[in-house]
Amino acid sequence: MFDFSYANILHSNVINFAIMIAFFAAIIYFLKVPQKLEDYRASIQKTVDDSDSLKNEAKQEYEQVSDSLKNINQELDMIVKKAEETAIAFENKTKEDLDKAVESIKRNIEKQVHSEENHVEAEMLKAVSASSIEIAQKQIKTALDKDKELHKKYINDFINSIDKLEV
Repeated sequence: MFDFSYANILHSNVINFAIMIAFFAAIIYFLKVPQKLEDYRASIQKTVDDSDSLKNEAKQEYEQVSDSLKNINQELDMIVKKAEETAIAFENKTKEDLDKAVESIKRNIEKQVHSEENHVEAEMLKAVSASSIEIAQKQIKTALDKDKELHKKYINDFINSIDKLEV
């Protein structure tokens, strides 16, 4: 029935081992394991290369930042100096503009005051003239009412002055 001889067992184990190797070779062939391993290796290599390039870029950026930080104090001093110069220039310009505006306002006020003085003077002259005429009129009426001959004399003088006029 069963022969457990060393030769049979060895023969059986060799056959089983060959079947197993053939089975694994078929699986490897159908699953395309070498191609997948190569793809996986290429993916890993690409990741390593990308990380190297990123590392180099990071080093360059670090060096640039490091170089710019070396001169940061000088740059800050220059920026502050320029800002101070700009502020001083702006202050001077503002002072000049304000001085011009104040001078213009003073001139306009002086013109306005002079104009008002002339207007008030004209109004006062007008009022004084009207008052003077009224007073003179009252005095003439009073003088004419006191002396009737004076009235006749003025009428005659007026008629004589009309006759002297040449038309």
